[in-house]
Amino acid sequence: MKFKLLFSGALVAATLALTGCNDSTTSSDTNINATPAAVSEAELISAIRSSNPQLANAPISVVKELSEYGMVGLYEIILGGQTMVVDASGQYAVVGDLFALSTVTNLSAERREQNMERIALARLPQLNAEQVVTLPAANEVEQLGTVWVFTDPTCPYCQRFHDEADAYAQAGVEVIYVPYPRSGLMSGGRDYDQLTRIMCADDKAAAMHAFKTGTNVDDFNTVTVTDTCREHVANGFDLGQEIGISGTPFIVLSQGGILPGYNPAERIIARLRSAQ
Repeated sequence: MKFKLLFSGALVAATLALTGCNDSTTSSDTNINATPAAVSEAELISAIRSSNPQLANAPISVVKELSEYGMVGLYEIILGGQTMVVDASGQYAVVGDLFALSTVTNLSAERREQNMERIALARLPQLNAEQVVTLPAANEVEQLGTVWVFTDPTCPYCQRFHDEADAYAQAGVEVIYVPYPRSGLMSGGRDYDQLTRIMCADDKAAAMHAFKTGTNVDDFNTVTVTDTCREHVANGFDLGQEIGISGTPFIVLSQGGILPGYNPAERIIARLRSAQ
């Protein structure tokens, strides 16, 4: 399920209702100056998951407790790529970003990128060779680093990235493709069907090249798709959702840094070199 889609329109109002000053359950004896009890990250995530069955398996990251901004008892979280502020009970939320008005700085966007990078660099190196498609760096050059790319073979900008695969190899950069069907995990979607065939191919790199370039596609259209290959695609998609990506390509650099969207190879290679 794409949890980032849960928070549009009426569903926000229905599942994440906001309290108002006319709440009939509010007692006149309530101490409005009381400081809400702090909760741990695990407690808050558990409370949010318990608030609605649709959130039971949603990817949730607690970004920051907001008392330093005068918002005692409130927490900034990212739920399926959507930033929101929730109370300590995990029952109520305001959807949107936090700004510093003095400088018109989007504080949420800065922290969101940091959080995405943290999760990506913690999780991506744990993927095994069966779960990804690897394009190795050339043997005769000094190894510069690794670039992980959440990719969809039907995405024009993913195809454009792939057109520069040789430039990465010759610069000593290993490219690791993580399968991410933009339309989700529905059989019948062109991106999903191509990715499952790629992950089941004897030569996954050749299959990825075929589908991205439109050459020799017939060699892979008859590949038998197994549940294991579907699981590899699902794992890539779920990891992308956990990180909070919203499109492809989504690029992660081994020396640190994330790049949502296509960037020219020369720019990425220069950034890897400058980080050495």
